[in-house]
Amino acid sequence: MMGNCFGAPDGPAAAAAPDGAPAAAPSPAGASTLKPFVGCNCYYLLTRAADPGCRHMVLQTLDTIQALGFTVVRIWAFNDGPGWMSLQPQAGQYSDQVLAGLDWLLMKAGRRGLQLMMTLTNFWAEFGGMPQYVKWSQGLPDDATAEGKDFFFDAKAQQLYLDFVTMLVSRTNSISGVAYRDDPAIHSWDLANEPRCEGDESCSRIAAFIDAAAAHVKSLDSRHLVTVGLEGFFGPSSPELLAANPYNVTHGTDFVRECASPHVDFASIHMYADQWCPGAGDEQCNSWSVAWVQAHAAACQQQLGGKPLVLQEFGKKPGGPGRAALFSAMDQLLQQSVASGGVLKAALLWMFAHESYPDYDGYTVYASGAPDAAAAAQCQQQAVADDAQSVQVLRGMCAAINGVAAS
Repeated sequence: MMGNCFGAPDGPAAAAAPDGAPAAAPSPAGASTLKPFVGCNCYYLLTRAADPGCRHMVLQTLDTIQALGFTVVRIWAFNDGPGWMSLQPQAGQYSDQVLAGLDWLLMKAGRRGLQLMMTLTNFWAEFGGMPQYVKWSQGLPDDATAEGKDFFFDAKAQQLYLDFVTMLVSRTNSISGVAYRDDPAIHSWDLANEPRCEGDESCSRIAAFIDAAAAHVKSLDSRHLVTVGLEGFFGPSSPELLAANPYNVTHGTDFVRECASPHVDFASIHMYADQWCPGAGDEQCNSWSVAWVQAHAAACQQQLGGKPLVLQEFGKKPGGPGRAALFSAMDQLLQQSVASGGVLKAALLWMFAHESYPDYDGYTVYASGAPDAAAAAQCQQQAVADDAQSVQVLRGMCAAINGVAAS
C-alpha cells in the first residue's frame, strides 16, 4: 500500500483600506478573476468573533496574518447543533449573536485588506456539519452518531443545508449595511470541507450535489467565486489517474467530474503526505506532495479546460526542519506556476493560529514559532520555538506571490 503513495504521475502586500473605508468592489465571478494569492486556514475565527470577550484575540490574529503577508483566510462560516457559539443550534434556527459576530469579522478583515473564504459545512462531525444535518433530518438526538456520507443519500438533509446557504449568502451585514453578495471582504464560497461519499462507486451522488449546490449559490450571488473543498481523490472519470491516489482509493469522490461543474469557478485540493504516506521520510513525503499537486494541475489543464487550481490546505507535522522543507517545496511549485501562467494559482496553509490557541492537530503554525505555555499545556505539548524557519518560508512565499498579484 505504501508503494501507491509514490506512484503519482509526474511583492509587497496590497495596502489595506483605512479603518472604516470601503474596499474595492469585487469583479463579476469567473475563472479569470482568480488572482494568485497565499492564504491560511484559521477555522475558529467565527466562534471567537461571536464572543465579545475573545475579540481582542481575533484582532491580534488578523493583524498578524496581515503582517505575515497572507491575503485570504479560510474560515468555518458555520457551526451547527449544540455547543458554544453555535450559529445554527437547531435546523433553521440561527443565532443573531453569532451572525453579528460574522458581520463584525468581515468588517474587520476587510479593513485590513484581507478576504475570507467562507466554508459552508463540514463532512466531518466537528462543528456539526453534514452529520448534524443527517441527525436533524432523521430526528436523531444530538448525542447520536451520524456519518457525513449519509448526507448524500438524504434529500431532506441536503435541503436543510441549502436553506442555511440561502440565509447566509442572502444576508446583509448588520454593521456595514453591505449585502454579503456585494461584500469585497468575501473572497469565495466554499461549499463543503472534504466531502466524501463512500458507498457510491459511481461518484454520481456527490457530483450531482456539488453541481446543484454551486448553482444555488450562483443564483443568490453571481459576483463571488465558488469552490468545493475537495481532498482531490481521482475517480472513475479519470481511470488513468487512479494510481495517483493514496492507496489507490477514491473515497467515493471524483475530482475531475466534481470540478467540471460549470458553477465551480476553481478547483481545490488538500495535501497531507504525512497522513497519506505513513512511515515515509521527509524527502519521500515532499516528492509525493509535489507529484500530487502536479497531477491535479495537469488534470485541470488537460481535462478541465484550464480551470484554476488552489491548494486549499497544505501542512505537515510536527514543526521543525521537515515542515520548513515541505513549505519550501510548495513555495517553489507555486512560484513556478504563477510565473509561467500555469493553472496552480494559490495555496493556503493549514493552519495558522494565535499563540493562545492550542495546537490540537499538530499542524498549527504560530508567528512566534510555538504556542504559549498555557496553550501547549492543554495539548500536553512543549512550548518550544522550533518552527521559526517555517514561518520565514511562509513570509517569503507571501511576498513573492503578492508582488506578482500587484504587478
